[in-house]
Amino acid sequence: MTRQQTSTTAHALLGLLAMRTWTAYELTQQMRRALRYAWPRTEANIYNEIRRLVPRGLASSVEEESGGRVRARYQITDEGRVALAEWLRTPPTPVHVQFETLLRLFLADQGSLDELQDTIAETRRQTVEAIAEVLPVVEDYAKENPPFPDRAHLNVLFIAFIADFFQTVLSWCDDAEQEISTWPRAAGVGHTAGTRRMVDDALDFYRSALSDHPDGTA
Repeated sequence: MTRQQTSTTAHALLGLLAMRTWTAYELTQQMRRALRYAWPRTEANIYNEIRRLVPRGLASSVEEESGGRVRARYQITDEGRVALAEWLRTPPTPVHVQFETLLRLFLADQGSLDELQDTIAETRRQTVEAIAEVLPVVEDYAKENPPFPDRAHLNVLFIAFIADFFQTVLSWCDDAEQEISTWPRAAGVGHTAGTRRMVDDALDFYRSALSDHPDGTA
């Protein structure tokens, strides 16, 4: 095995194991609680990656009894710490968006206006539901003694990004619903006064961003 064959999900798990020991169940829960908005993966995918850590020498496991059941508790190895450190020195993959609502919007002229409106409304509902789920975590970090207090400076930057992301999605839903409400149908509408304003705003942003960061630096 070479270091390059270790997946990003495996490195995320190694990062969690660098903080403390976890069982496989605890790792999947922590991945969902802390990292699903940065690196969403299915539970099956996470369990598969956990099982690969020990054969690769990146983690060790010991069996412990809990509630009459035997379970494995995982701990990062020195080799795992080296692999994690090496990965942190590599460039990240480019930012990408996976947002099914945008895909459905792109193809909305193959459906009805009502279906498109329902999609936007459902996206808002899901986002508000996610905000309600995340809120207790944010409240914990607003307290005097947050979880993992020595990591508060890192975790709060993460929290701030997710808050901005949710705000962007809700704002886009509002703008999209307002614009779509002026359309007579989903197909064959062409530019409207609203979409003209939107594309002008987008153009201003893109040009300003490239002017302020011509080489991608601050």
